[in-house]
Order: sequence, then C-alpha cells, then structure tokens
Amino acid sequence: MAYRTVDFRVKGKVQGVFFRVFARDTAQQLGVVGWVKNDPAGDVIGTAQGKEDALAKFKEALHQGPPHATVTSVEFTNDASLERVKFQGFEKIRNRAP
Repeated sequence: MAYRTVDFRVKGKVQGVFFRVFARDTAQQLGVVGWVKNDPAGDVIGTAQGKEDALAKFKEALHQGPPHATVTSVEFTNDASLERVKFQGFEKIRNRAP
C-alpha cells in the first residue's frame, strides 16, 4: 500500500487557539501520523503521513483550523510517496522555554 508524506506550515492567528490540539485530534481521527508544533515565527509547522485520501482530508482541515483560529495561508512542501509511514502516531510537540 502506498502512503504519502508532506510538511506543512500554517500561517495566521494559529498559536494560543488550540491549533496543535486540533491538528493532532484531526490526524488521529483520519489515521494520519506525524507531528505538529508552534514555530517561533508565530506559525504552526509539522509533518503528516498517511494514505492519500486521509492526507487530503487532513490538509483540507488545516485550512479551516479550530473555531478561534484565523488561517491566512497553508504551505505544503516535500510532498512525496512512501512505502511505509515513519511515525507511530501523531504527536503534539511542546515548545520548550528558552
């Protein structure tokens, strides 16, 4: 079975609005694996892997975000085919204080 991987960057009002929790929960519902974290620039970034149809639904969800988010753009890079996924689940990475 073929899988896909993609890196993403979500811009807008996406920190402090439970966007990472939204991304993790959405990924888990769709069977998508990977990770998500806040970026110091104010964006949310991550990597998602899964079956093509599930990944398409996840990417669509990133454009919407949770209720209090305002997504201005979503960038996808490094989109590629995989023979197998490289993550066990979908992790919300906590940023460490400097």
